[in-house]
Amino acid sequence: MNGPRAASYLEPRSALNGGMLAYGLVPLAAEVVCLLLGVAANLPWFFVLMGPIFLAVLVGTGLLYRNWPTGVRMDESGISIGAVRSRRAARRKPTVNHQSWGLFTCPWPAVEAMRVVTDRAELRAMRNSPRYYTFTNRWGGKSGMSHCNIGVLASPFMRAALVIDVDPALVTVPEIRPARYYNNFKNGYFSRLIRPQLSPTWVVPTRHPEALSTALQTMPKSQGFVR
Repeated sequence: MNGPRAASYLEPRSALNGGMLAYGLVPLAAEVVCLLLGVAANLPWFFVLMGPIFLAVLVGTGLLYRNWPTGVRMDESGISIGAVRSRRAARRKPTVNHQSWGLFTCPWPAVEAMRVVTDRAELRAMRNSPRYYTFTNRWGGKSGMSHCNIGVLASPFMRAALVIDVDPALVTVPEIRPARYYNNFKNGYFSRLIRPQLSPTWVVPTRHPEALSTALQTMPKSQGFVR
């Protein structure tokens, strides 16, 4: 039996830079400190502080969990993004909220173009563009949102990203399930179902853009695709 191919480039946990970790863990630490001081010093106002902090804990830890497994892997067969270190990732059926826990694979023939983006202005534009709207970089959906872009694994604090234009007919993606979001009639309806929609452009954060760019240039089958 043949073993798995050796990766020419492997970057697990590529979304977990300092900003992402602080966003997820600092509010949680503050909540624990308030609890311990409130109990130890018998100061009730510490418990009052825990209320507003809890919202930050909910959002921060939620986004940290959604982005935790994100990574990128590249070998002679193509590029994979998502939970690249998990053997179960290909069998998972996550919701649109947790698409990073699945595995997305694009063979070289399906790559139409790719590039490593480090420009801060372009990264901000990607964050605000409906084309790249995804629940890996936002906690909740916006008004009127009907779908989530699948294959877009952008993270809230990414400082560089690999952007891949793919042929959707040739890629392998996990079965992504829809998720229901509740508005409680704020926008005229009680809830709405956010469905997955495969994006022709994939995005994955990287903490090592120089190393990734070098690896892309040295892959024989990537020549002609890199911009």
